[in-house]
Amino acid sequence: MAEYRRFLSDTLKGKNYLSIALYIVVFYLVFVYVALPAVYAFTPISYLSAVVSGSMSHDVSTIQLTYYNWLYQHGFNSSTISKWPFQNGISIGSFVIAYKASPSQIKVGDVIIYKVNYEGIKEDVIHRVINETDINGTYYYTTKGDANPVSYPFEIDIPYSSVIGKVGTVIPYLGYPRYALYVLGNLI
Repeated sequence: MAEYRRFLSDTLKGKNYLSIALYIVVFYLVFVYVALPAVYAFTPISYLSAVVSGSMSHDVSTIQLTYYNWLYQHGFNSSTISKWPFQNGISIGSFVIAYKASPSQIKVGDVIIYKVNYEGIKEDVIHRVINETDINGTYYYTTKGDANPVSYPFEIDIPYSSVIGKVGTVIPYLGYPRYALYVLGNLI
């Protein structure tokens, strides 16, 4: 019994390896179940995420074709595009903060995060709005990754109810831990 008490005391005081694991688990639980819900409830922030694909990256050799030429071919002009947020795209490993936005606050050119549940794909997508439609007061959006050649089927007519938020802040490199977990998860 004395050994158990000493082991428990050492663990709580950070004197053994189990204490490191314990503190990591406690930190995670407090962060996920207390801190994040408080942030979402008491601030305009609706979601925190990281970019895990290159679909919004302008660091690819095909960006002239997939972004600028595509936009010009579909009726957009330089003057309009120059006013859009994140004109240079969003690179892999960037940390993004999305804010709550009403349907009327989301415009063509904005970058949004939305939930996808399409043919077994269940992910959050961070893409640019290229079209918005209002059908009897219900808003739908079509998006496209800047580096993607076209909008994929799951990007067409996304209902507002699937939109998590409008990306307002991007912090480069801070999302790499999430990217590493994403890559590892796909390898398993």
